[in-house]
Amino acid sequence: MKTTLENDLNENMNPEESLHIINTMINTAKNKLADDGFHLIFWGWLVTFCALTHYVILKLNIQGGEWVWMLMPLGGIVSGIYGYKQGKTQKVRTHIDSYISYVWIGFIIALFLTLSFGYAHGIKATYFFLMLLYGMATFITGGILNFKPLIYGSLFSFAFAIVSVFVGEADQFLCISAALILSYIIPGHMLRSKFKSQQHA
Repeated sequence: MKTTLENDLNENMNPEESLHIINTMINTAKNKLADDGFHLIFWGWLVTFCALTHYVILKLNIQGGEWVWMLMPLGGIVSGIYGYKQGKTQKVRTHIDSYISYVWIGFIIALFLTLSFGYAHGIKATYFFLMLLYGMATFITGGILNFKPLIYGSLFSFAFAIVSVFVGEADQFLCISAALILSYIIPGHMLRSKFKSQQHA
């Protein structure tokens, strides 16, 4: 079913009116993502916490550091519940929303496959591809929304993916943390801040 915004995009509209509607759709999706910026912030901090904790455990020569990553399934449950509640309250869904949804569904599928089969090529290769996926998802999302912090943040993910090839396993967790801080956490907080300022405008 088409939304009101999508019904307005028809052949009878002049270019200026069509551009206005498209911009409205983008701003609507941007506000939604800012509210859903919860996901960027939540996953950014959760993965960063796990990566830094694992790093410290390795440096202390303590066994079992990998168990900290068991927080990921719990994070998935929290994120799923939040997303379900947000979906129930969403009144307008635009093409922009659909594009972004497909980007992140594709990201989740690729992430699952990388974590499931990446170890066949070595742990360093797995971390390398994880950071590439982080960068790809935020780069495309930033492009769709024309939100520069996400685009710039994604470039740091790509850069740290390259750096991770030349460092040891423990230091790769520092690369992952830096990539998430710059591509998820900082842009996520900027989106949320932008959303709140628009709400009070």
